[in-house]
Amino acid sequence: MGLKTSFSGVSLPPQKVSNPTIEDAALPKRVVLPLGQNGNRVCKPVVEVGEQVKTGQLIGQSDDFLVAPVHSSISGTITAIRPWVDLNGNEILSVIVESDGNDSWLEEIRADEGFSDKESAQLLTDLKAAGVVEIGPPSMPLHAKFATPEPSKESHFLVGIPQTKPVDTVIINGIDAEPGMAAKAAVLTKYSSEIADGIRILQKLIGSAQMVLAVGSNGSVNSPLSGELAGLGVQVFRGKDKYPLGLNPILIKCVTGREIPLPDGNEQDIGVAVVDAVTLVHVVEAVRDLKPQVEKVVSVSGAGITAVKNFRVRLGTLVQDLIEQQTGLKGEPVKVIAGGAMTGVALFSTDIPVTKETAALIFQTATEAKSFSPDACINCGLCVRHCPSRLLPNELSKYCEFTMFEEARDKFLLHCIECGICAYVCPEKRPMLHLMRYGKRELSLA
Repeated sequence: MGLKTSFSGVSLPPQKVSNPTIEDAALPKRVVLPLGQNGNRVCKPVVEVGEQVKTGQLIGQSDDFLVAPVHSSISGTITAIRPWVDLNGNEILSVIVESDGNDSWLEEIRADEGFSDKESAQLLTDLKAAGVVEIGPPSMPLHAKFATPEPSKESHFLVGIPQTKPVDTVIINGIDAEPGMAAKAAVLTKYSSEIADGIRILQKLIGSAQMVLAVGSNGSVNSPLSGELAGLGVQVFRGKDKYPLGLNPILIKCVTGREIPLPDGNEQDIGVAVVDAVTLVHVVEAVRDLKPQVEKVVSVSGAGITAVKNFRVRLGTLVQDLIEQQTGLKGEPVKVIAGGAMTGVALFSTDIPVTKETAALIFQTATEAKSFSPDACINCGLCVRHCPSRLLPNELSKYCEFTMFEEARDKFLLHCIECGICAYVCPEKRPMLHLMRYGKRELSLA
């Protein structure tokens, strides 16, 4: 299956990846579990300080359909329920659990041998109860992607009738989008049977929709999985080595030829659902094992680590705890990036917990860390040439730099997909992505 359309972008240097394995990170002695792990929506605690909890036990839930419940990722004692600062600087109400060292799981979490016979309504119930989150962006509970569609916000045709768009295409995103990320390739190799089971579950959820597995040009689909995909009628899309193909808006456009109606639209508005390959494993665990999402596969690199490694990390593990587990680090990192090299966010503290939205961590020493420049834009036009959203990043970043947020919005700031290419190609090393994120945040608070 080939590209439906072309896009602007850049070719990034290849990254070295260790054997495509996934190691288990050490069980943390303490976890900090934010009660909001999909965007700005927060659930309410259903436990109290001093209460004993087991691994997989529900600790936070909400009546809001778009809020995923939160479960304890270790067994132990709840020592506090208080605000904790997340990687974006927001204070999020969080549950702190001290481990008892036993990792005792909730008794209800067990294999369901009849999972393949479940009806679609039960599948959605299982996904919602497990709190499975698709990291996006934007991140959202996976069950919300496959629920009955609401009237589209953008699909008003000439007759003025809002149209609903049921999902007719599901894309399994197996492309590690940027340097520092390698979890999807590892999952496709190690969890090939779960990938096939997950596709069967999604097919039962949505019926006759087209299923596509997207991999990079160097991505591999092992023989057992390849045979199962053919039997399930799944098409394999092999993209080219060009960033940002792995980001959902661009991937959707290349696979289907459709474009998300930004800024207010989403993939459901055009009848598409994208599911991360890592998330698909959590889907199977939720339906087959009744296991809530209490861990995340996180790629780790930098600071002397010669190749990207993947760890299965319990949610709520602090970044500092992961740093202490790494071998081969060239000293204490002076900079930690949550996310990939292109779109990641530099952390102001290592006391930040791993959440369902964490995909990668990059540790940098003083010699590896880069800084941006306060120099003025020279209007060279490189950012415009490479922008996949066909925007004017040079103008947008200047509007945001000088707090002209309304003007930036009028010039389509909210259409930016935050790929980071503008900052990558800028010869003046201006913090263009940072400035545009700053502008978006200020507009959201207005």
